[in-house]
Amino acid sequence: MEKLRWLIIGILLFLVVAIDFTGRMMSMLADGVLVAGVVAVALPMFKKS
Repeated sequence: MEKLRWLIIGILLFLVVAIDFTGRMMSMLADGVLVAGVVAVALPMFKKS
């Protein structure tokens, strides 16, 4: 029972780190998509002038 408890604690701690890392990666990816969208919309305005 003691080993099972330590295993569950280890799994939960790993999930905390994994979810935080995944959330950060998804946030960076979403920011990159938004910046690419702004560049795609703004680029023709700069090419005309």
